[in-house]
Amino acid sequence: MHAADRERVGLLCDQLSRWPSLTATIRDGGAETELHSLLALLASQSDPDGQRVSDLLAAIEDACARQGLPGLTNRNGGFPGGIPALPPGMTELPPGMNDPGVLGWTCPLSRCNRVVTPEETTHPPACAAVPSPDGRMKPYPPAAR
Repeated sequence: MHAADRERVGLLCDQLSRWPSLTATIRDGGAETELHSLLALLASQSDPDGQRVSDLLAAIEDACARQGLPGLTNRNGGFPGGIPALPPGMTELPPGMNDPGVLGWTCPLSRCNRVVTPEETTHPPACAAVPSPDGRMKPYPPAAR
């Protein structure tokens, strides 16, 4: 999958996780099947076909634009080369965070560039492509075992 599509998947996942009503917006725009296909493709064990991911993202983007949400999965300022480094000096976590070694969360499937920091939430955020109840992002850095 191309870096640009990894960014787009991350943006879509973030928006779906924050705004559950977005699924209805995508449905109303005519791309419910494409959304379900994309999430299933991302959740599969094998690497997703990059062209298929790109096509599904384009269909979802078009559906959102028809509903007044242009640019939902296509923004400037991506992270070429993968997940960016977290900000330096991030060592003190907010109250309520269970694991003091967690500096943030990343995609549990390694399908996107989404990074959520403790400044955004004190609990592991949801990943739109991973079914519940385990549908959470993974801690960063990963626990040494």
